[in-house]
Amino acid sequence: MDAQKEDAVLRRPKLTIEQQVEHLKKKGVKFELCSEEQAVSFLKNSTFFFKVKAFDKNYTVNPQNGQYLNLDFAYLMELSTLDMHVRRLILHATLDIEHYLKVWLIREISEDPSEDGYDIVKRFFMVYPDVQTSILEKSENSMCKDLIQKLHREGYAVWNLIEVISFGDLIKLCALYDQNHGGKRDDLFNCLFAVRCLRNAAAHNNCLLNSLKSPYTRTIKPSKFLTHFASTIPGIKATSREKKMSNPVIHDFLGLLFVYDKVVTSPKVREHFSLELHQLFDERMLRHKEYFQRNEVLVSSYSFVKKAVSQLYPLPNRNQ
Repeated sequence: MDAQKEDAVLRRPKLTIEQQVEHLKKKGVKFELCSEEQAVSFLKNSTFFFKVKAFDKNYTVNPQNGQYLNLDFAYLMELSTLDMHVRRLILHATLDIEHYLKVWLIREISEDPSEDGYDIVKRFFMVYPDVQTSILEKSENSMCKDLIQKLHREGYAVWNLIEVISFGDLIKLCALYDQNHGGKRDDLFNCLFAVRCLRNAAAHNNCLLNSLKSPYTRTIKPSKFLTHFASTIPGIKATSREKKMSNPVIHDFLGLLFVYDKVVTSPKVREHFSLELHQLFDERMLRHKEYFQRNEVLVSSYSFVKKAVSQLYPLPNRNQ
């Protein structure tokens, strides 16, 4: 088969938005809770077809006729909206984590008589030589251009370096410092690499709530540390815990909750994040809970993560 014929076989016809809705109808998606006109408006103004269709992975297809079972377009709309809220929460949380990692590192080095702020950078570049190259390559298009060029001429101190490296490289730097001083927070930094995966997915607007049903998009080896933490959450059976912790999104989100609790030291910032978490899990996610009552995967996933939220971030008693 020549390339032209192969392209013709692989290509699917372009559909107008109205035709996209019609396609979903033919696949068994209902438009009872949401009219077809509302669906067209949603696809025109709020998202696009393949973005919202991604959430159909949480639903079953009848193998005999290829029709979706118990799927209304309103469910896809709500999951798409909730996914956006979850991604925003993740980005907010990881910005806080990034800042307080820097606070921790600079505080540790400031109080460490064996570190002058320059030797740690030399060791870091020796272990990760590509980082320095990467910094120089992006200097022309970076908001930190002047700082990078100055550091390249005069030398890097750790308090300058943290302003020009990525979140992933910051984690490597903090982990290296910790390893050089006994590895006291090794488990925490292992969790941070899971947080980085979640942050990258959220930053690139990747769907997250479409990955709650197996088979998952990627296979992970659950962190023993996070698995142990999950075992301390009341009301979760061992079989359920093992199943949920094998899900990459749930595993990494639990890592986010745990790391935030350990890294962020400001009481006010922690309280704000706690309130934001509860607003999402106690209010926004339950606004249309009747949509998902018959979907065991969604209900059990919500219940599992909600218990972790309540364990780590109990709502403050305003009456005290």
